[in-house]
Amino acid sequence: MKKGNGKIEALYAKLGPVIYARCRRILKERAAAEDATQEIFIKILKSVDTIPGDDALIAWVHRVTTNYCLNALRDSRRRAEPMASESMPEPRDDDFEDSVVTKDFAEQLMARQPEELKAPAVMYHLKGMEQSRVAGALGVSRRTVLYRLAEFTERAKKFEALAEAGLA
Repeated sequence: MKKGNGKIEALYAKLGPVIYARCRRILKERAAAEDATQEIFIKILKSVDTIPGDDALIAWVHRVTTNYCLNALRDSRRRAEPMASESMPEPRDDDFEDSVVTKDFAEQLMARQPEELKAPAVMYHLKGMEQSRVAGALGVSRRTVLYRLAEFTERAKKFEALAEAGLA
């Protein structure tokens, strides 16, 4: 363990729950609150020399957290655009049968996904967007996009296994 990590851990133990609770209250979404908590704590660590004393600490953290979350909400409204429902690309004549089967499978898979998983999956897998661009377009962190894509992939594998067994 590196020297000084104990102070960081103590600071996080003291401030982490306060930051997370405020983020959760404002952002309303667990994943967004977790990401915001990490970002805010990193900002606090970068300005550790200017942190106020114990008397004003919680009020200062509350203000920093509120400002960060309100900015995140404002930015997400500015960037996020409603997605039109996506249709699958048209099959080519040379592999029509495979394309129809693939298209049917993809449509069934997408119909079974929660809305929060559909958008990143379409943007990343179908449109070929980079994860950071997907995050920006959806107004979430890249880590949230990674989690949602991983969950989508896991659900797709389970659905594929059910389909192969004739249970889907």
